[in-house]
Amino acid sequence: MPLVTPWHRLVNPGREELERVQRRFGLHPLVLADVFEGRQHPSFERIDEAMRLTLWDLDPDGSPAVDVGDIALVFDAHDLLIIQQGPDDRVRDLDAVLSAPGPWPVTSPIAGVYRVLEAVVLDFVAVGADVEHELDEVEAEVFDSRVREDYRRIYRLRQHIGRIDRAVSGLAEALRDARLEIESATADVPALRPYFAHLATDAAGVAELAAAAHSALDAVVSSHQSNVAARQNQDMRTISAFAALLAIPTLIAGVYGMNFKNIPLVRWEFGWLVIGIAMVALDLVIYWMFRRRGWLGARERLRDARPSGSAPAATPRGTARGGTRHRAR
Repeated sequence: MPLVTPWHRLVNPGREELERVQRRFGLHPLVLADVFEGRQHPSFERIDEAMRLTLWDLDPDGSPAVDVGDIALVFDAHDLLIIQQGPDDRVRDLDAVLSAPGPWPVTSPIAGVYRVLEAVVLDFVAVGADVEHELDEVEAEVFDSRVREDYRRIYRLRQHIGRIDRAVSGLAEALRDARLEIESATADVPALRPYFAHLATDAAGVAELAAAAHSALDAVVSSHQSNVAARQNQDMRTISAFAALLAIPTLIAGVYGMNFKNIPLVRWEFGWLVIGIAMVALDLVIYWMFRRRGWLGARERLRDARPSGSAPAATPRGTARGGTRHRAR
């Protein structure tokens, strides 16, 4: 029996409530089997007359925006069942999304499916642009010899991109699998098909961007590790250089501290002054040699020794990003 509105929404339902809904809509047990079992990878499946599209939602206002739950869209020609799972305080208000004015009114289940997908995909597009901007900043830090990069930011961004990659790549694949079924479901509203095609293109573009950003970040991580190793090596050189500078006067003082009578300059009244000047002169010569070799100061030279394959790895990402921006517009 069709509902007054073309959708019915459940948030974190219990097993008994899901079973009642299953009986009410006459759904095959396999349609809600994944919902019973918990979180599933984004996917599309058709069983009998019912179609189920599962996707991961995100909180665009989070810092950073992360996936916060699942959305299962179960629909046929008459009804749309929306099942959301996630933290109660962060679950997207899909009733407001479906009731809000938009380019296509929600007068049918398939129109409701489009409205939900539009809200989720557009958020992924926005988050993808934010990730791209942050990745550019991280790359600038890592490849700039004047800046010491924040390793916490690098690994936090890597985790964030990984989550987005898994979520949006699964969504793009699910939309590809659902293409023929969506064309069939929009037989009465063919004007809606270009909108679904546009969403699928946007999702594929963000998935491509996330994959390229993940590869580019691998190069950033490799360069960061190289920088860390270079800084540690430089620290060891600096410590060794200072130890050598201290060893020279220590050695001379140790020799002249022995109780031998025939050591040169021991009986001369200005001998201590000559020995002191000799210590300083030797230390200055050694200091100049160490500094010339980069063991003391001149740390910026270490960045020039970075492997040549690190920086160019970001080049393919620029191509992918440009294509994504074009599609998103």
